[in-house]
Amino acid sequence: MQVNARDAAAHARRLGYQVLEAEQLRSTRCLLVLIEPGREPFAVMAQRRHLITAADVQDFAEMLFLRRLARGMLIAVEGSFSKEAQRTAGELRHATITLATELPAASAALNPSLRPITDAN
Repeated sequence: MQVNARDAAAHARRLGYQVLEAEQLRSTRCLLVLIEPGREPFAVMAQRRHLITAADVQDFAEMLFLRRLARGMLIAVEGSFSKEAQRTAGELRHATITLATELPAASAALNPSLRPITDAN
């Protein structure tokens, strides 16, 4: 997945999502708001960084809160998640954040067995 908002949105469409918003936050970070028919919208933040930290998870959780979204997916592009990032994602109260390294196809993202990454190595 690319970190360019336009390319990321095109990728999400190919995977079966409707793109409601696509925003380039930084050169290494973009935010998409996606939806499937009959489902609630959710946010996807793709970030290119060697190691995604707890602060990145908290930043994303704040974005979800401000946009009134209950769930999101944080994607580490060519990177991984620190143990603290994994713990922080699991401890959130107002949102569910899934940590991943790739955006799954639309039907797979709805799978209730999809869990945050548990081992960053």
